[in-house]
Amino acid sequence: MCYSIYLSTTSQEDLSLLASDQFSFNPIAETDDPNMLELLDHPQKWFLECKYGCCSCHFRHGTGSFHPTTKETFPPTFGPPEDWMAEDAEDIEATLATHDVLARLLKDGHQADLIDCWYGASPKEIVSLDVNLDLVPRDHFRFFENYKFTFSF
Repeated sequence: MCYSIYLSTTSQEDLSLLASDQFSFNPIAETDDPNMLELLDHPQKWFLECKYGCCSCHFRHGTGSFHPTTKETFPPTFGPPEDWMAEDAEDIEATLATHDVLARLLKDGHQADLIDCWYGASPKEIVSLDVNLDLVPRDHFRFFENYKFTFSF
């Protein structure tokens, strides 16, 4: 199974022209999950594909944690890569490059949101999170599994 990252924006820019050796933005296809796409707020919708194609796996992804004793769940947090938890350098670079695109769209006056979901997730599992990119350091940015980010700057 794989991650899927869907982005929507008010920008008319053809994001597919930003393709690099790290990622590409692809127009929505028939195979994309219509239930997830309905959760996005803006008219221009894209699938963020990793450098290997077909999925959004090769980016930094975080998940919440679960306390085994209290059964309490904790939301994921932004943070830099840590020495104790190895992350692929190319995944980090792809995430930073995606952050730069998002920040530029917002600085240019556009709106953007995205959903990072595990393949087959139900829309009911998606948790909303407001993300001010001005407050999240670039090297701390990551995507969170089954979260919808609504961006501001």
